[in-house]
Amino acid sequence: MMQSFFSRLLWAFILLVFQGLVFNHIHFFGYATPVIYVYILCLQPLNTSRYAWLLWGFAVGLGADFFSETPGLGAASMTLTALCAPPLLRLFTPKDCLEDMVPGYRTLGGWNYIWYVTLLVLLQQASVMMLEIFSFFSALDMLYTYLGSSALSIVLILVLERMRGNK
Repeated sequence: MMQSFFSRLLWAFILLVFQGLVFNHIHFFGYATPVIYVYILCLQPLNTSRYAWLLWGFAVGLGADFFSETPGLGAASMTLTALCAPPLLRLFTPKDCLEDMVPGYRTLGGWNYIWYVTLLVLLQQASVMMLEIFSFFSALDMLYTYLGSSALSIVLILVLERMRGNK
């Protein structure tokens, strides 16, 4: 239990450092910026308490705000995503799984895991777009940013999951 907590804490630190030092400086075609720190929510076991989900989401979002100089934006969007993550995870979890199951390709199945990650990233990116732009004046630019950042983030998270060894 404690080992998995420290493992997730290390992952959160690594993801935030890479987000702040590498991925925040990538802007494909001026629109798409990958967001990989959402992956920390994908590492939460099924039996994680609701409060722990919210705490992880808020803390990682706050760390992202620190690196991105966006006060409250990451914390708000990750807290909302963490609030919605447990029901989404239960939606894609097989009925006969163990309570301490950690989501992955192997545990959820390939397509279920891809859908789970996709919905988490789309939710997080939608909340960021609504809070950041807070206007539909440039709806086309917002759509390009939303779709580009989401697609790039999903691909990177799926690659990270493969590299982590859950095949």
